[in-house]
Amino acid sequence: MDQILVAGVNTVVGANLAEALSDHCPVVGVSFTSGVSLPTCNVETEIPRKASAVLELVRRIQPSRIVLCGIGADSCWDESRRPQAADVTYAKSWIDAAQSVGSHLTLISSDAVFTGPWMFHAENSHSICPSPEAELLRQIEAHASASSADALIVRTHAIGWQAGPNAGWLETLLADLERGTIGSVDFARHGTPMLATELADVLKKSWESGLVGLHHIAGAERISPREFATRLAAHFRLARPATPIAGSLVDRTVGFGCGETSLQTRKIRRALGIPLPLLDESLEKLYQQHLNGYREQLRGSQLASRVA
Repeated sequence: MDQILVAGVNTVVGANLAEALSDHCPVVGVSFTSGVSLPTCNVETEIPRKASAVLELVRRIQPSRIVLCGIGADSCWDESRRPQAADVTYAKSWIDAAQSVGSHLTLISSDAVFTGPWMFHAENSHSICPSPEAELLRQIEAHASASSADALIVRTHAIGWQAGPNAGWLETLLADLERGTIGSVDFARHGTPMLATELADVLKKSWESGLVGLHHIAGAERISPREFATRLAAHFRLARPATPIAGSLVDRTVGFGCGETSLQTRKIRRALGIPLPLLDESLEKLYQQHLNGYREQLRGSQLASRVA
């Protein structure tokens, strides 16, 4: 049976993926920030900061597969999460460690490598976002591709509950909606969000099918953050928020994650013979996770951690 190491359980994708996979195989989680406790997944208490510490940890665990959930594993609509040069260096440490021990690598990357004006970007789209942050994401992807011929590189736009006691982007948006406000979400940018636990299901099928290379895995609907907030309120049985007049755009929006990042998913759908979820399907599952205790379980309790 495979043993999977999910690196980055502090991210939305990392935490939800670790929980989803732990029902099927042994999973070890590693957090990149503070220690995060997950309900069913064993999380390492040590945070390896240096490349030597990363390699030592990977050699000790000897996972058959490493899923790297770094800076690309949170929604680019989260303004608090922006790639930095240090993220590239750290990601390379994990990619090199996976290569060193012969672990299959899955890299979670972001739709924020793209921008408009085109919609539904294919894997080879030339509508590349020129921002420095997007360039850092592409550097991570390029290193993963060059280091391992069998790496699976997944661009996505995942939403879901944040692990640990601190509120994430989604929790903050819901708190605004409960107060009857829309927050600071805008109407200009557009993406194709999908639920992180649904992404986990597609990843499992991808591994079973032996997929490698670059694939887009995202939701079937293109939507703006403002419309997303309105649809989220409806599924959580909240009053429709009063939205300010949007106005009109004179110039195309620019900046990291500020434009058109919607993903075309034809490649993965054909490879696996599956549909990808509509937004209402994802939001209803998110609401059920809120009701059945899954959200609260992910909050857990913060653990003391050592830095290596």
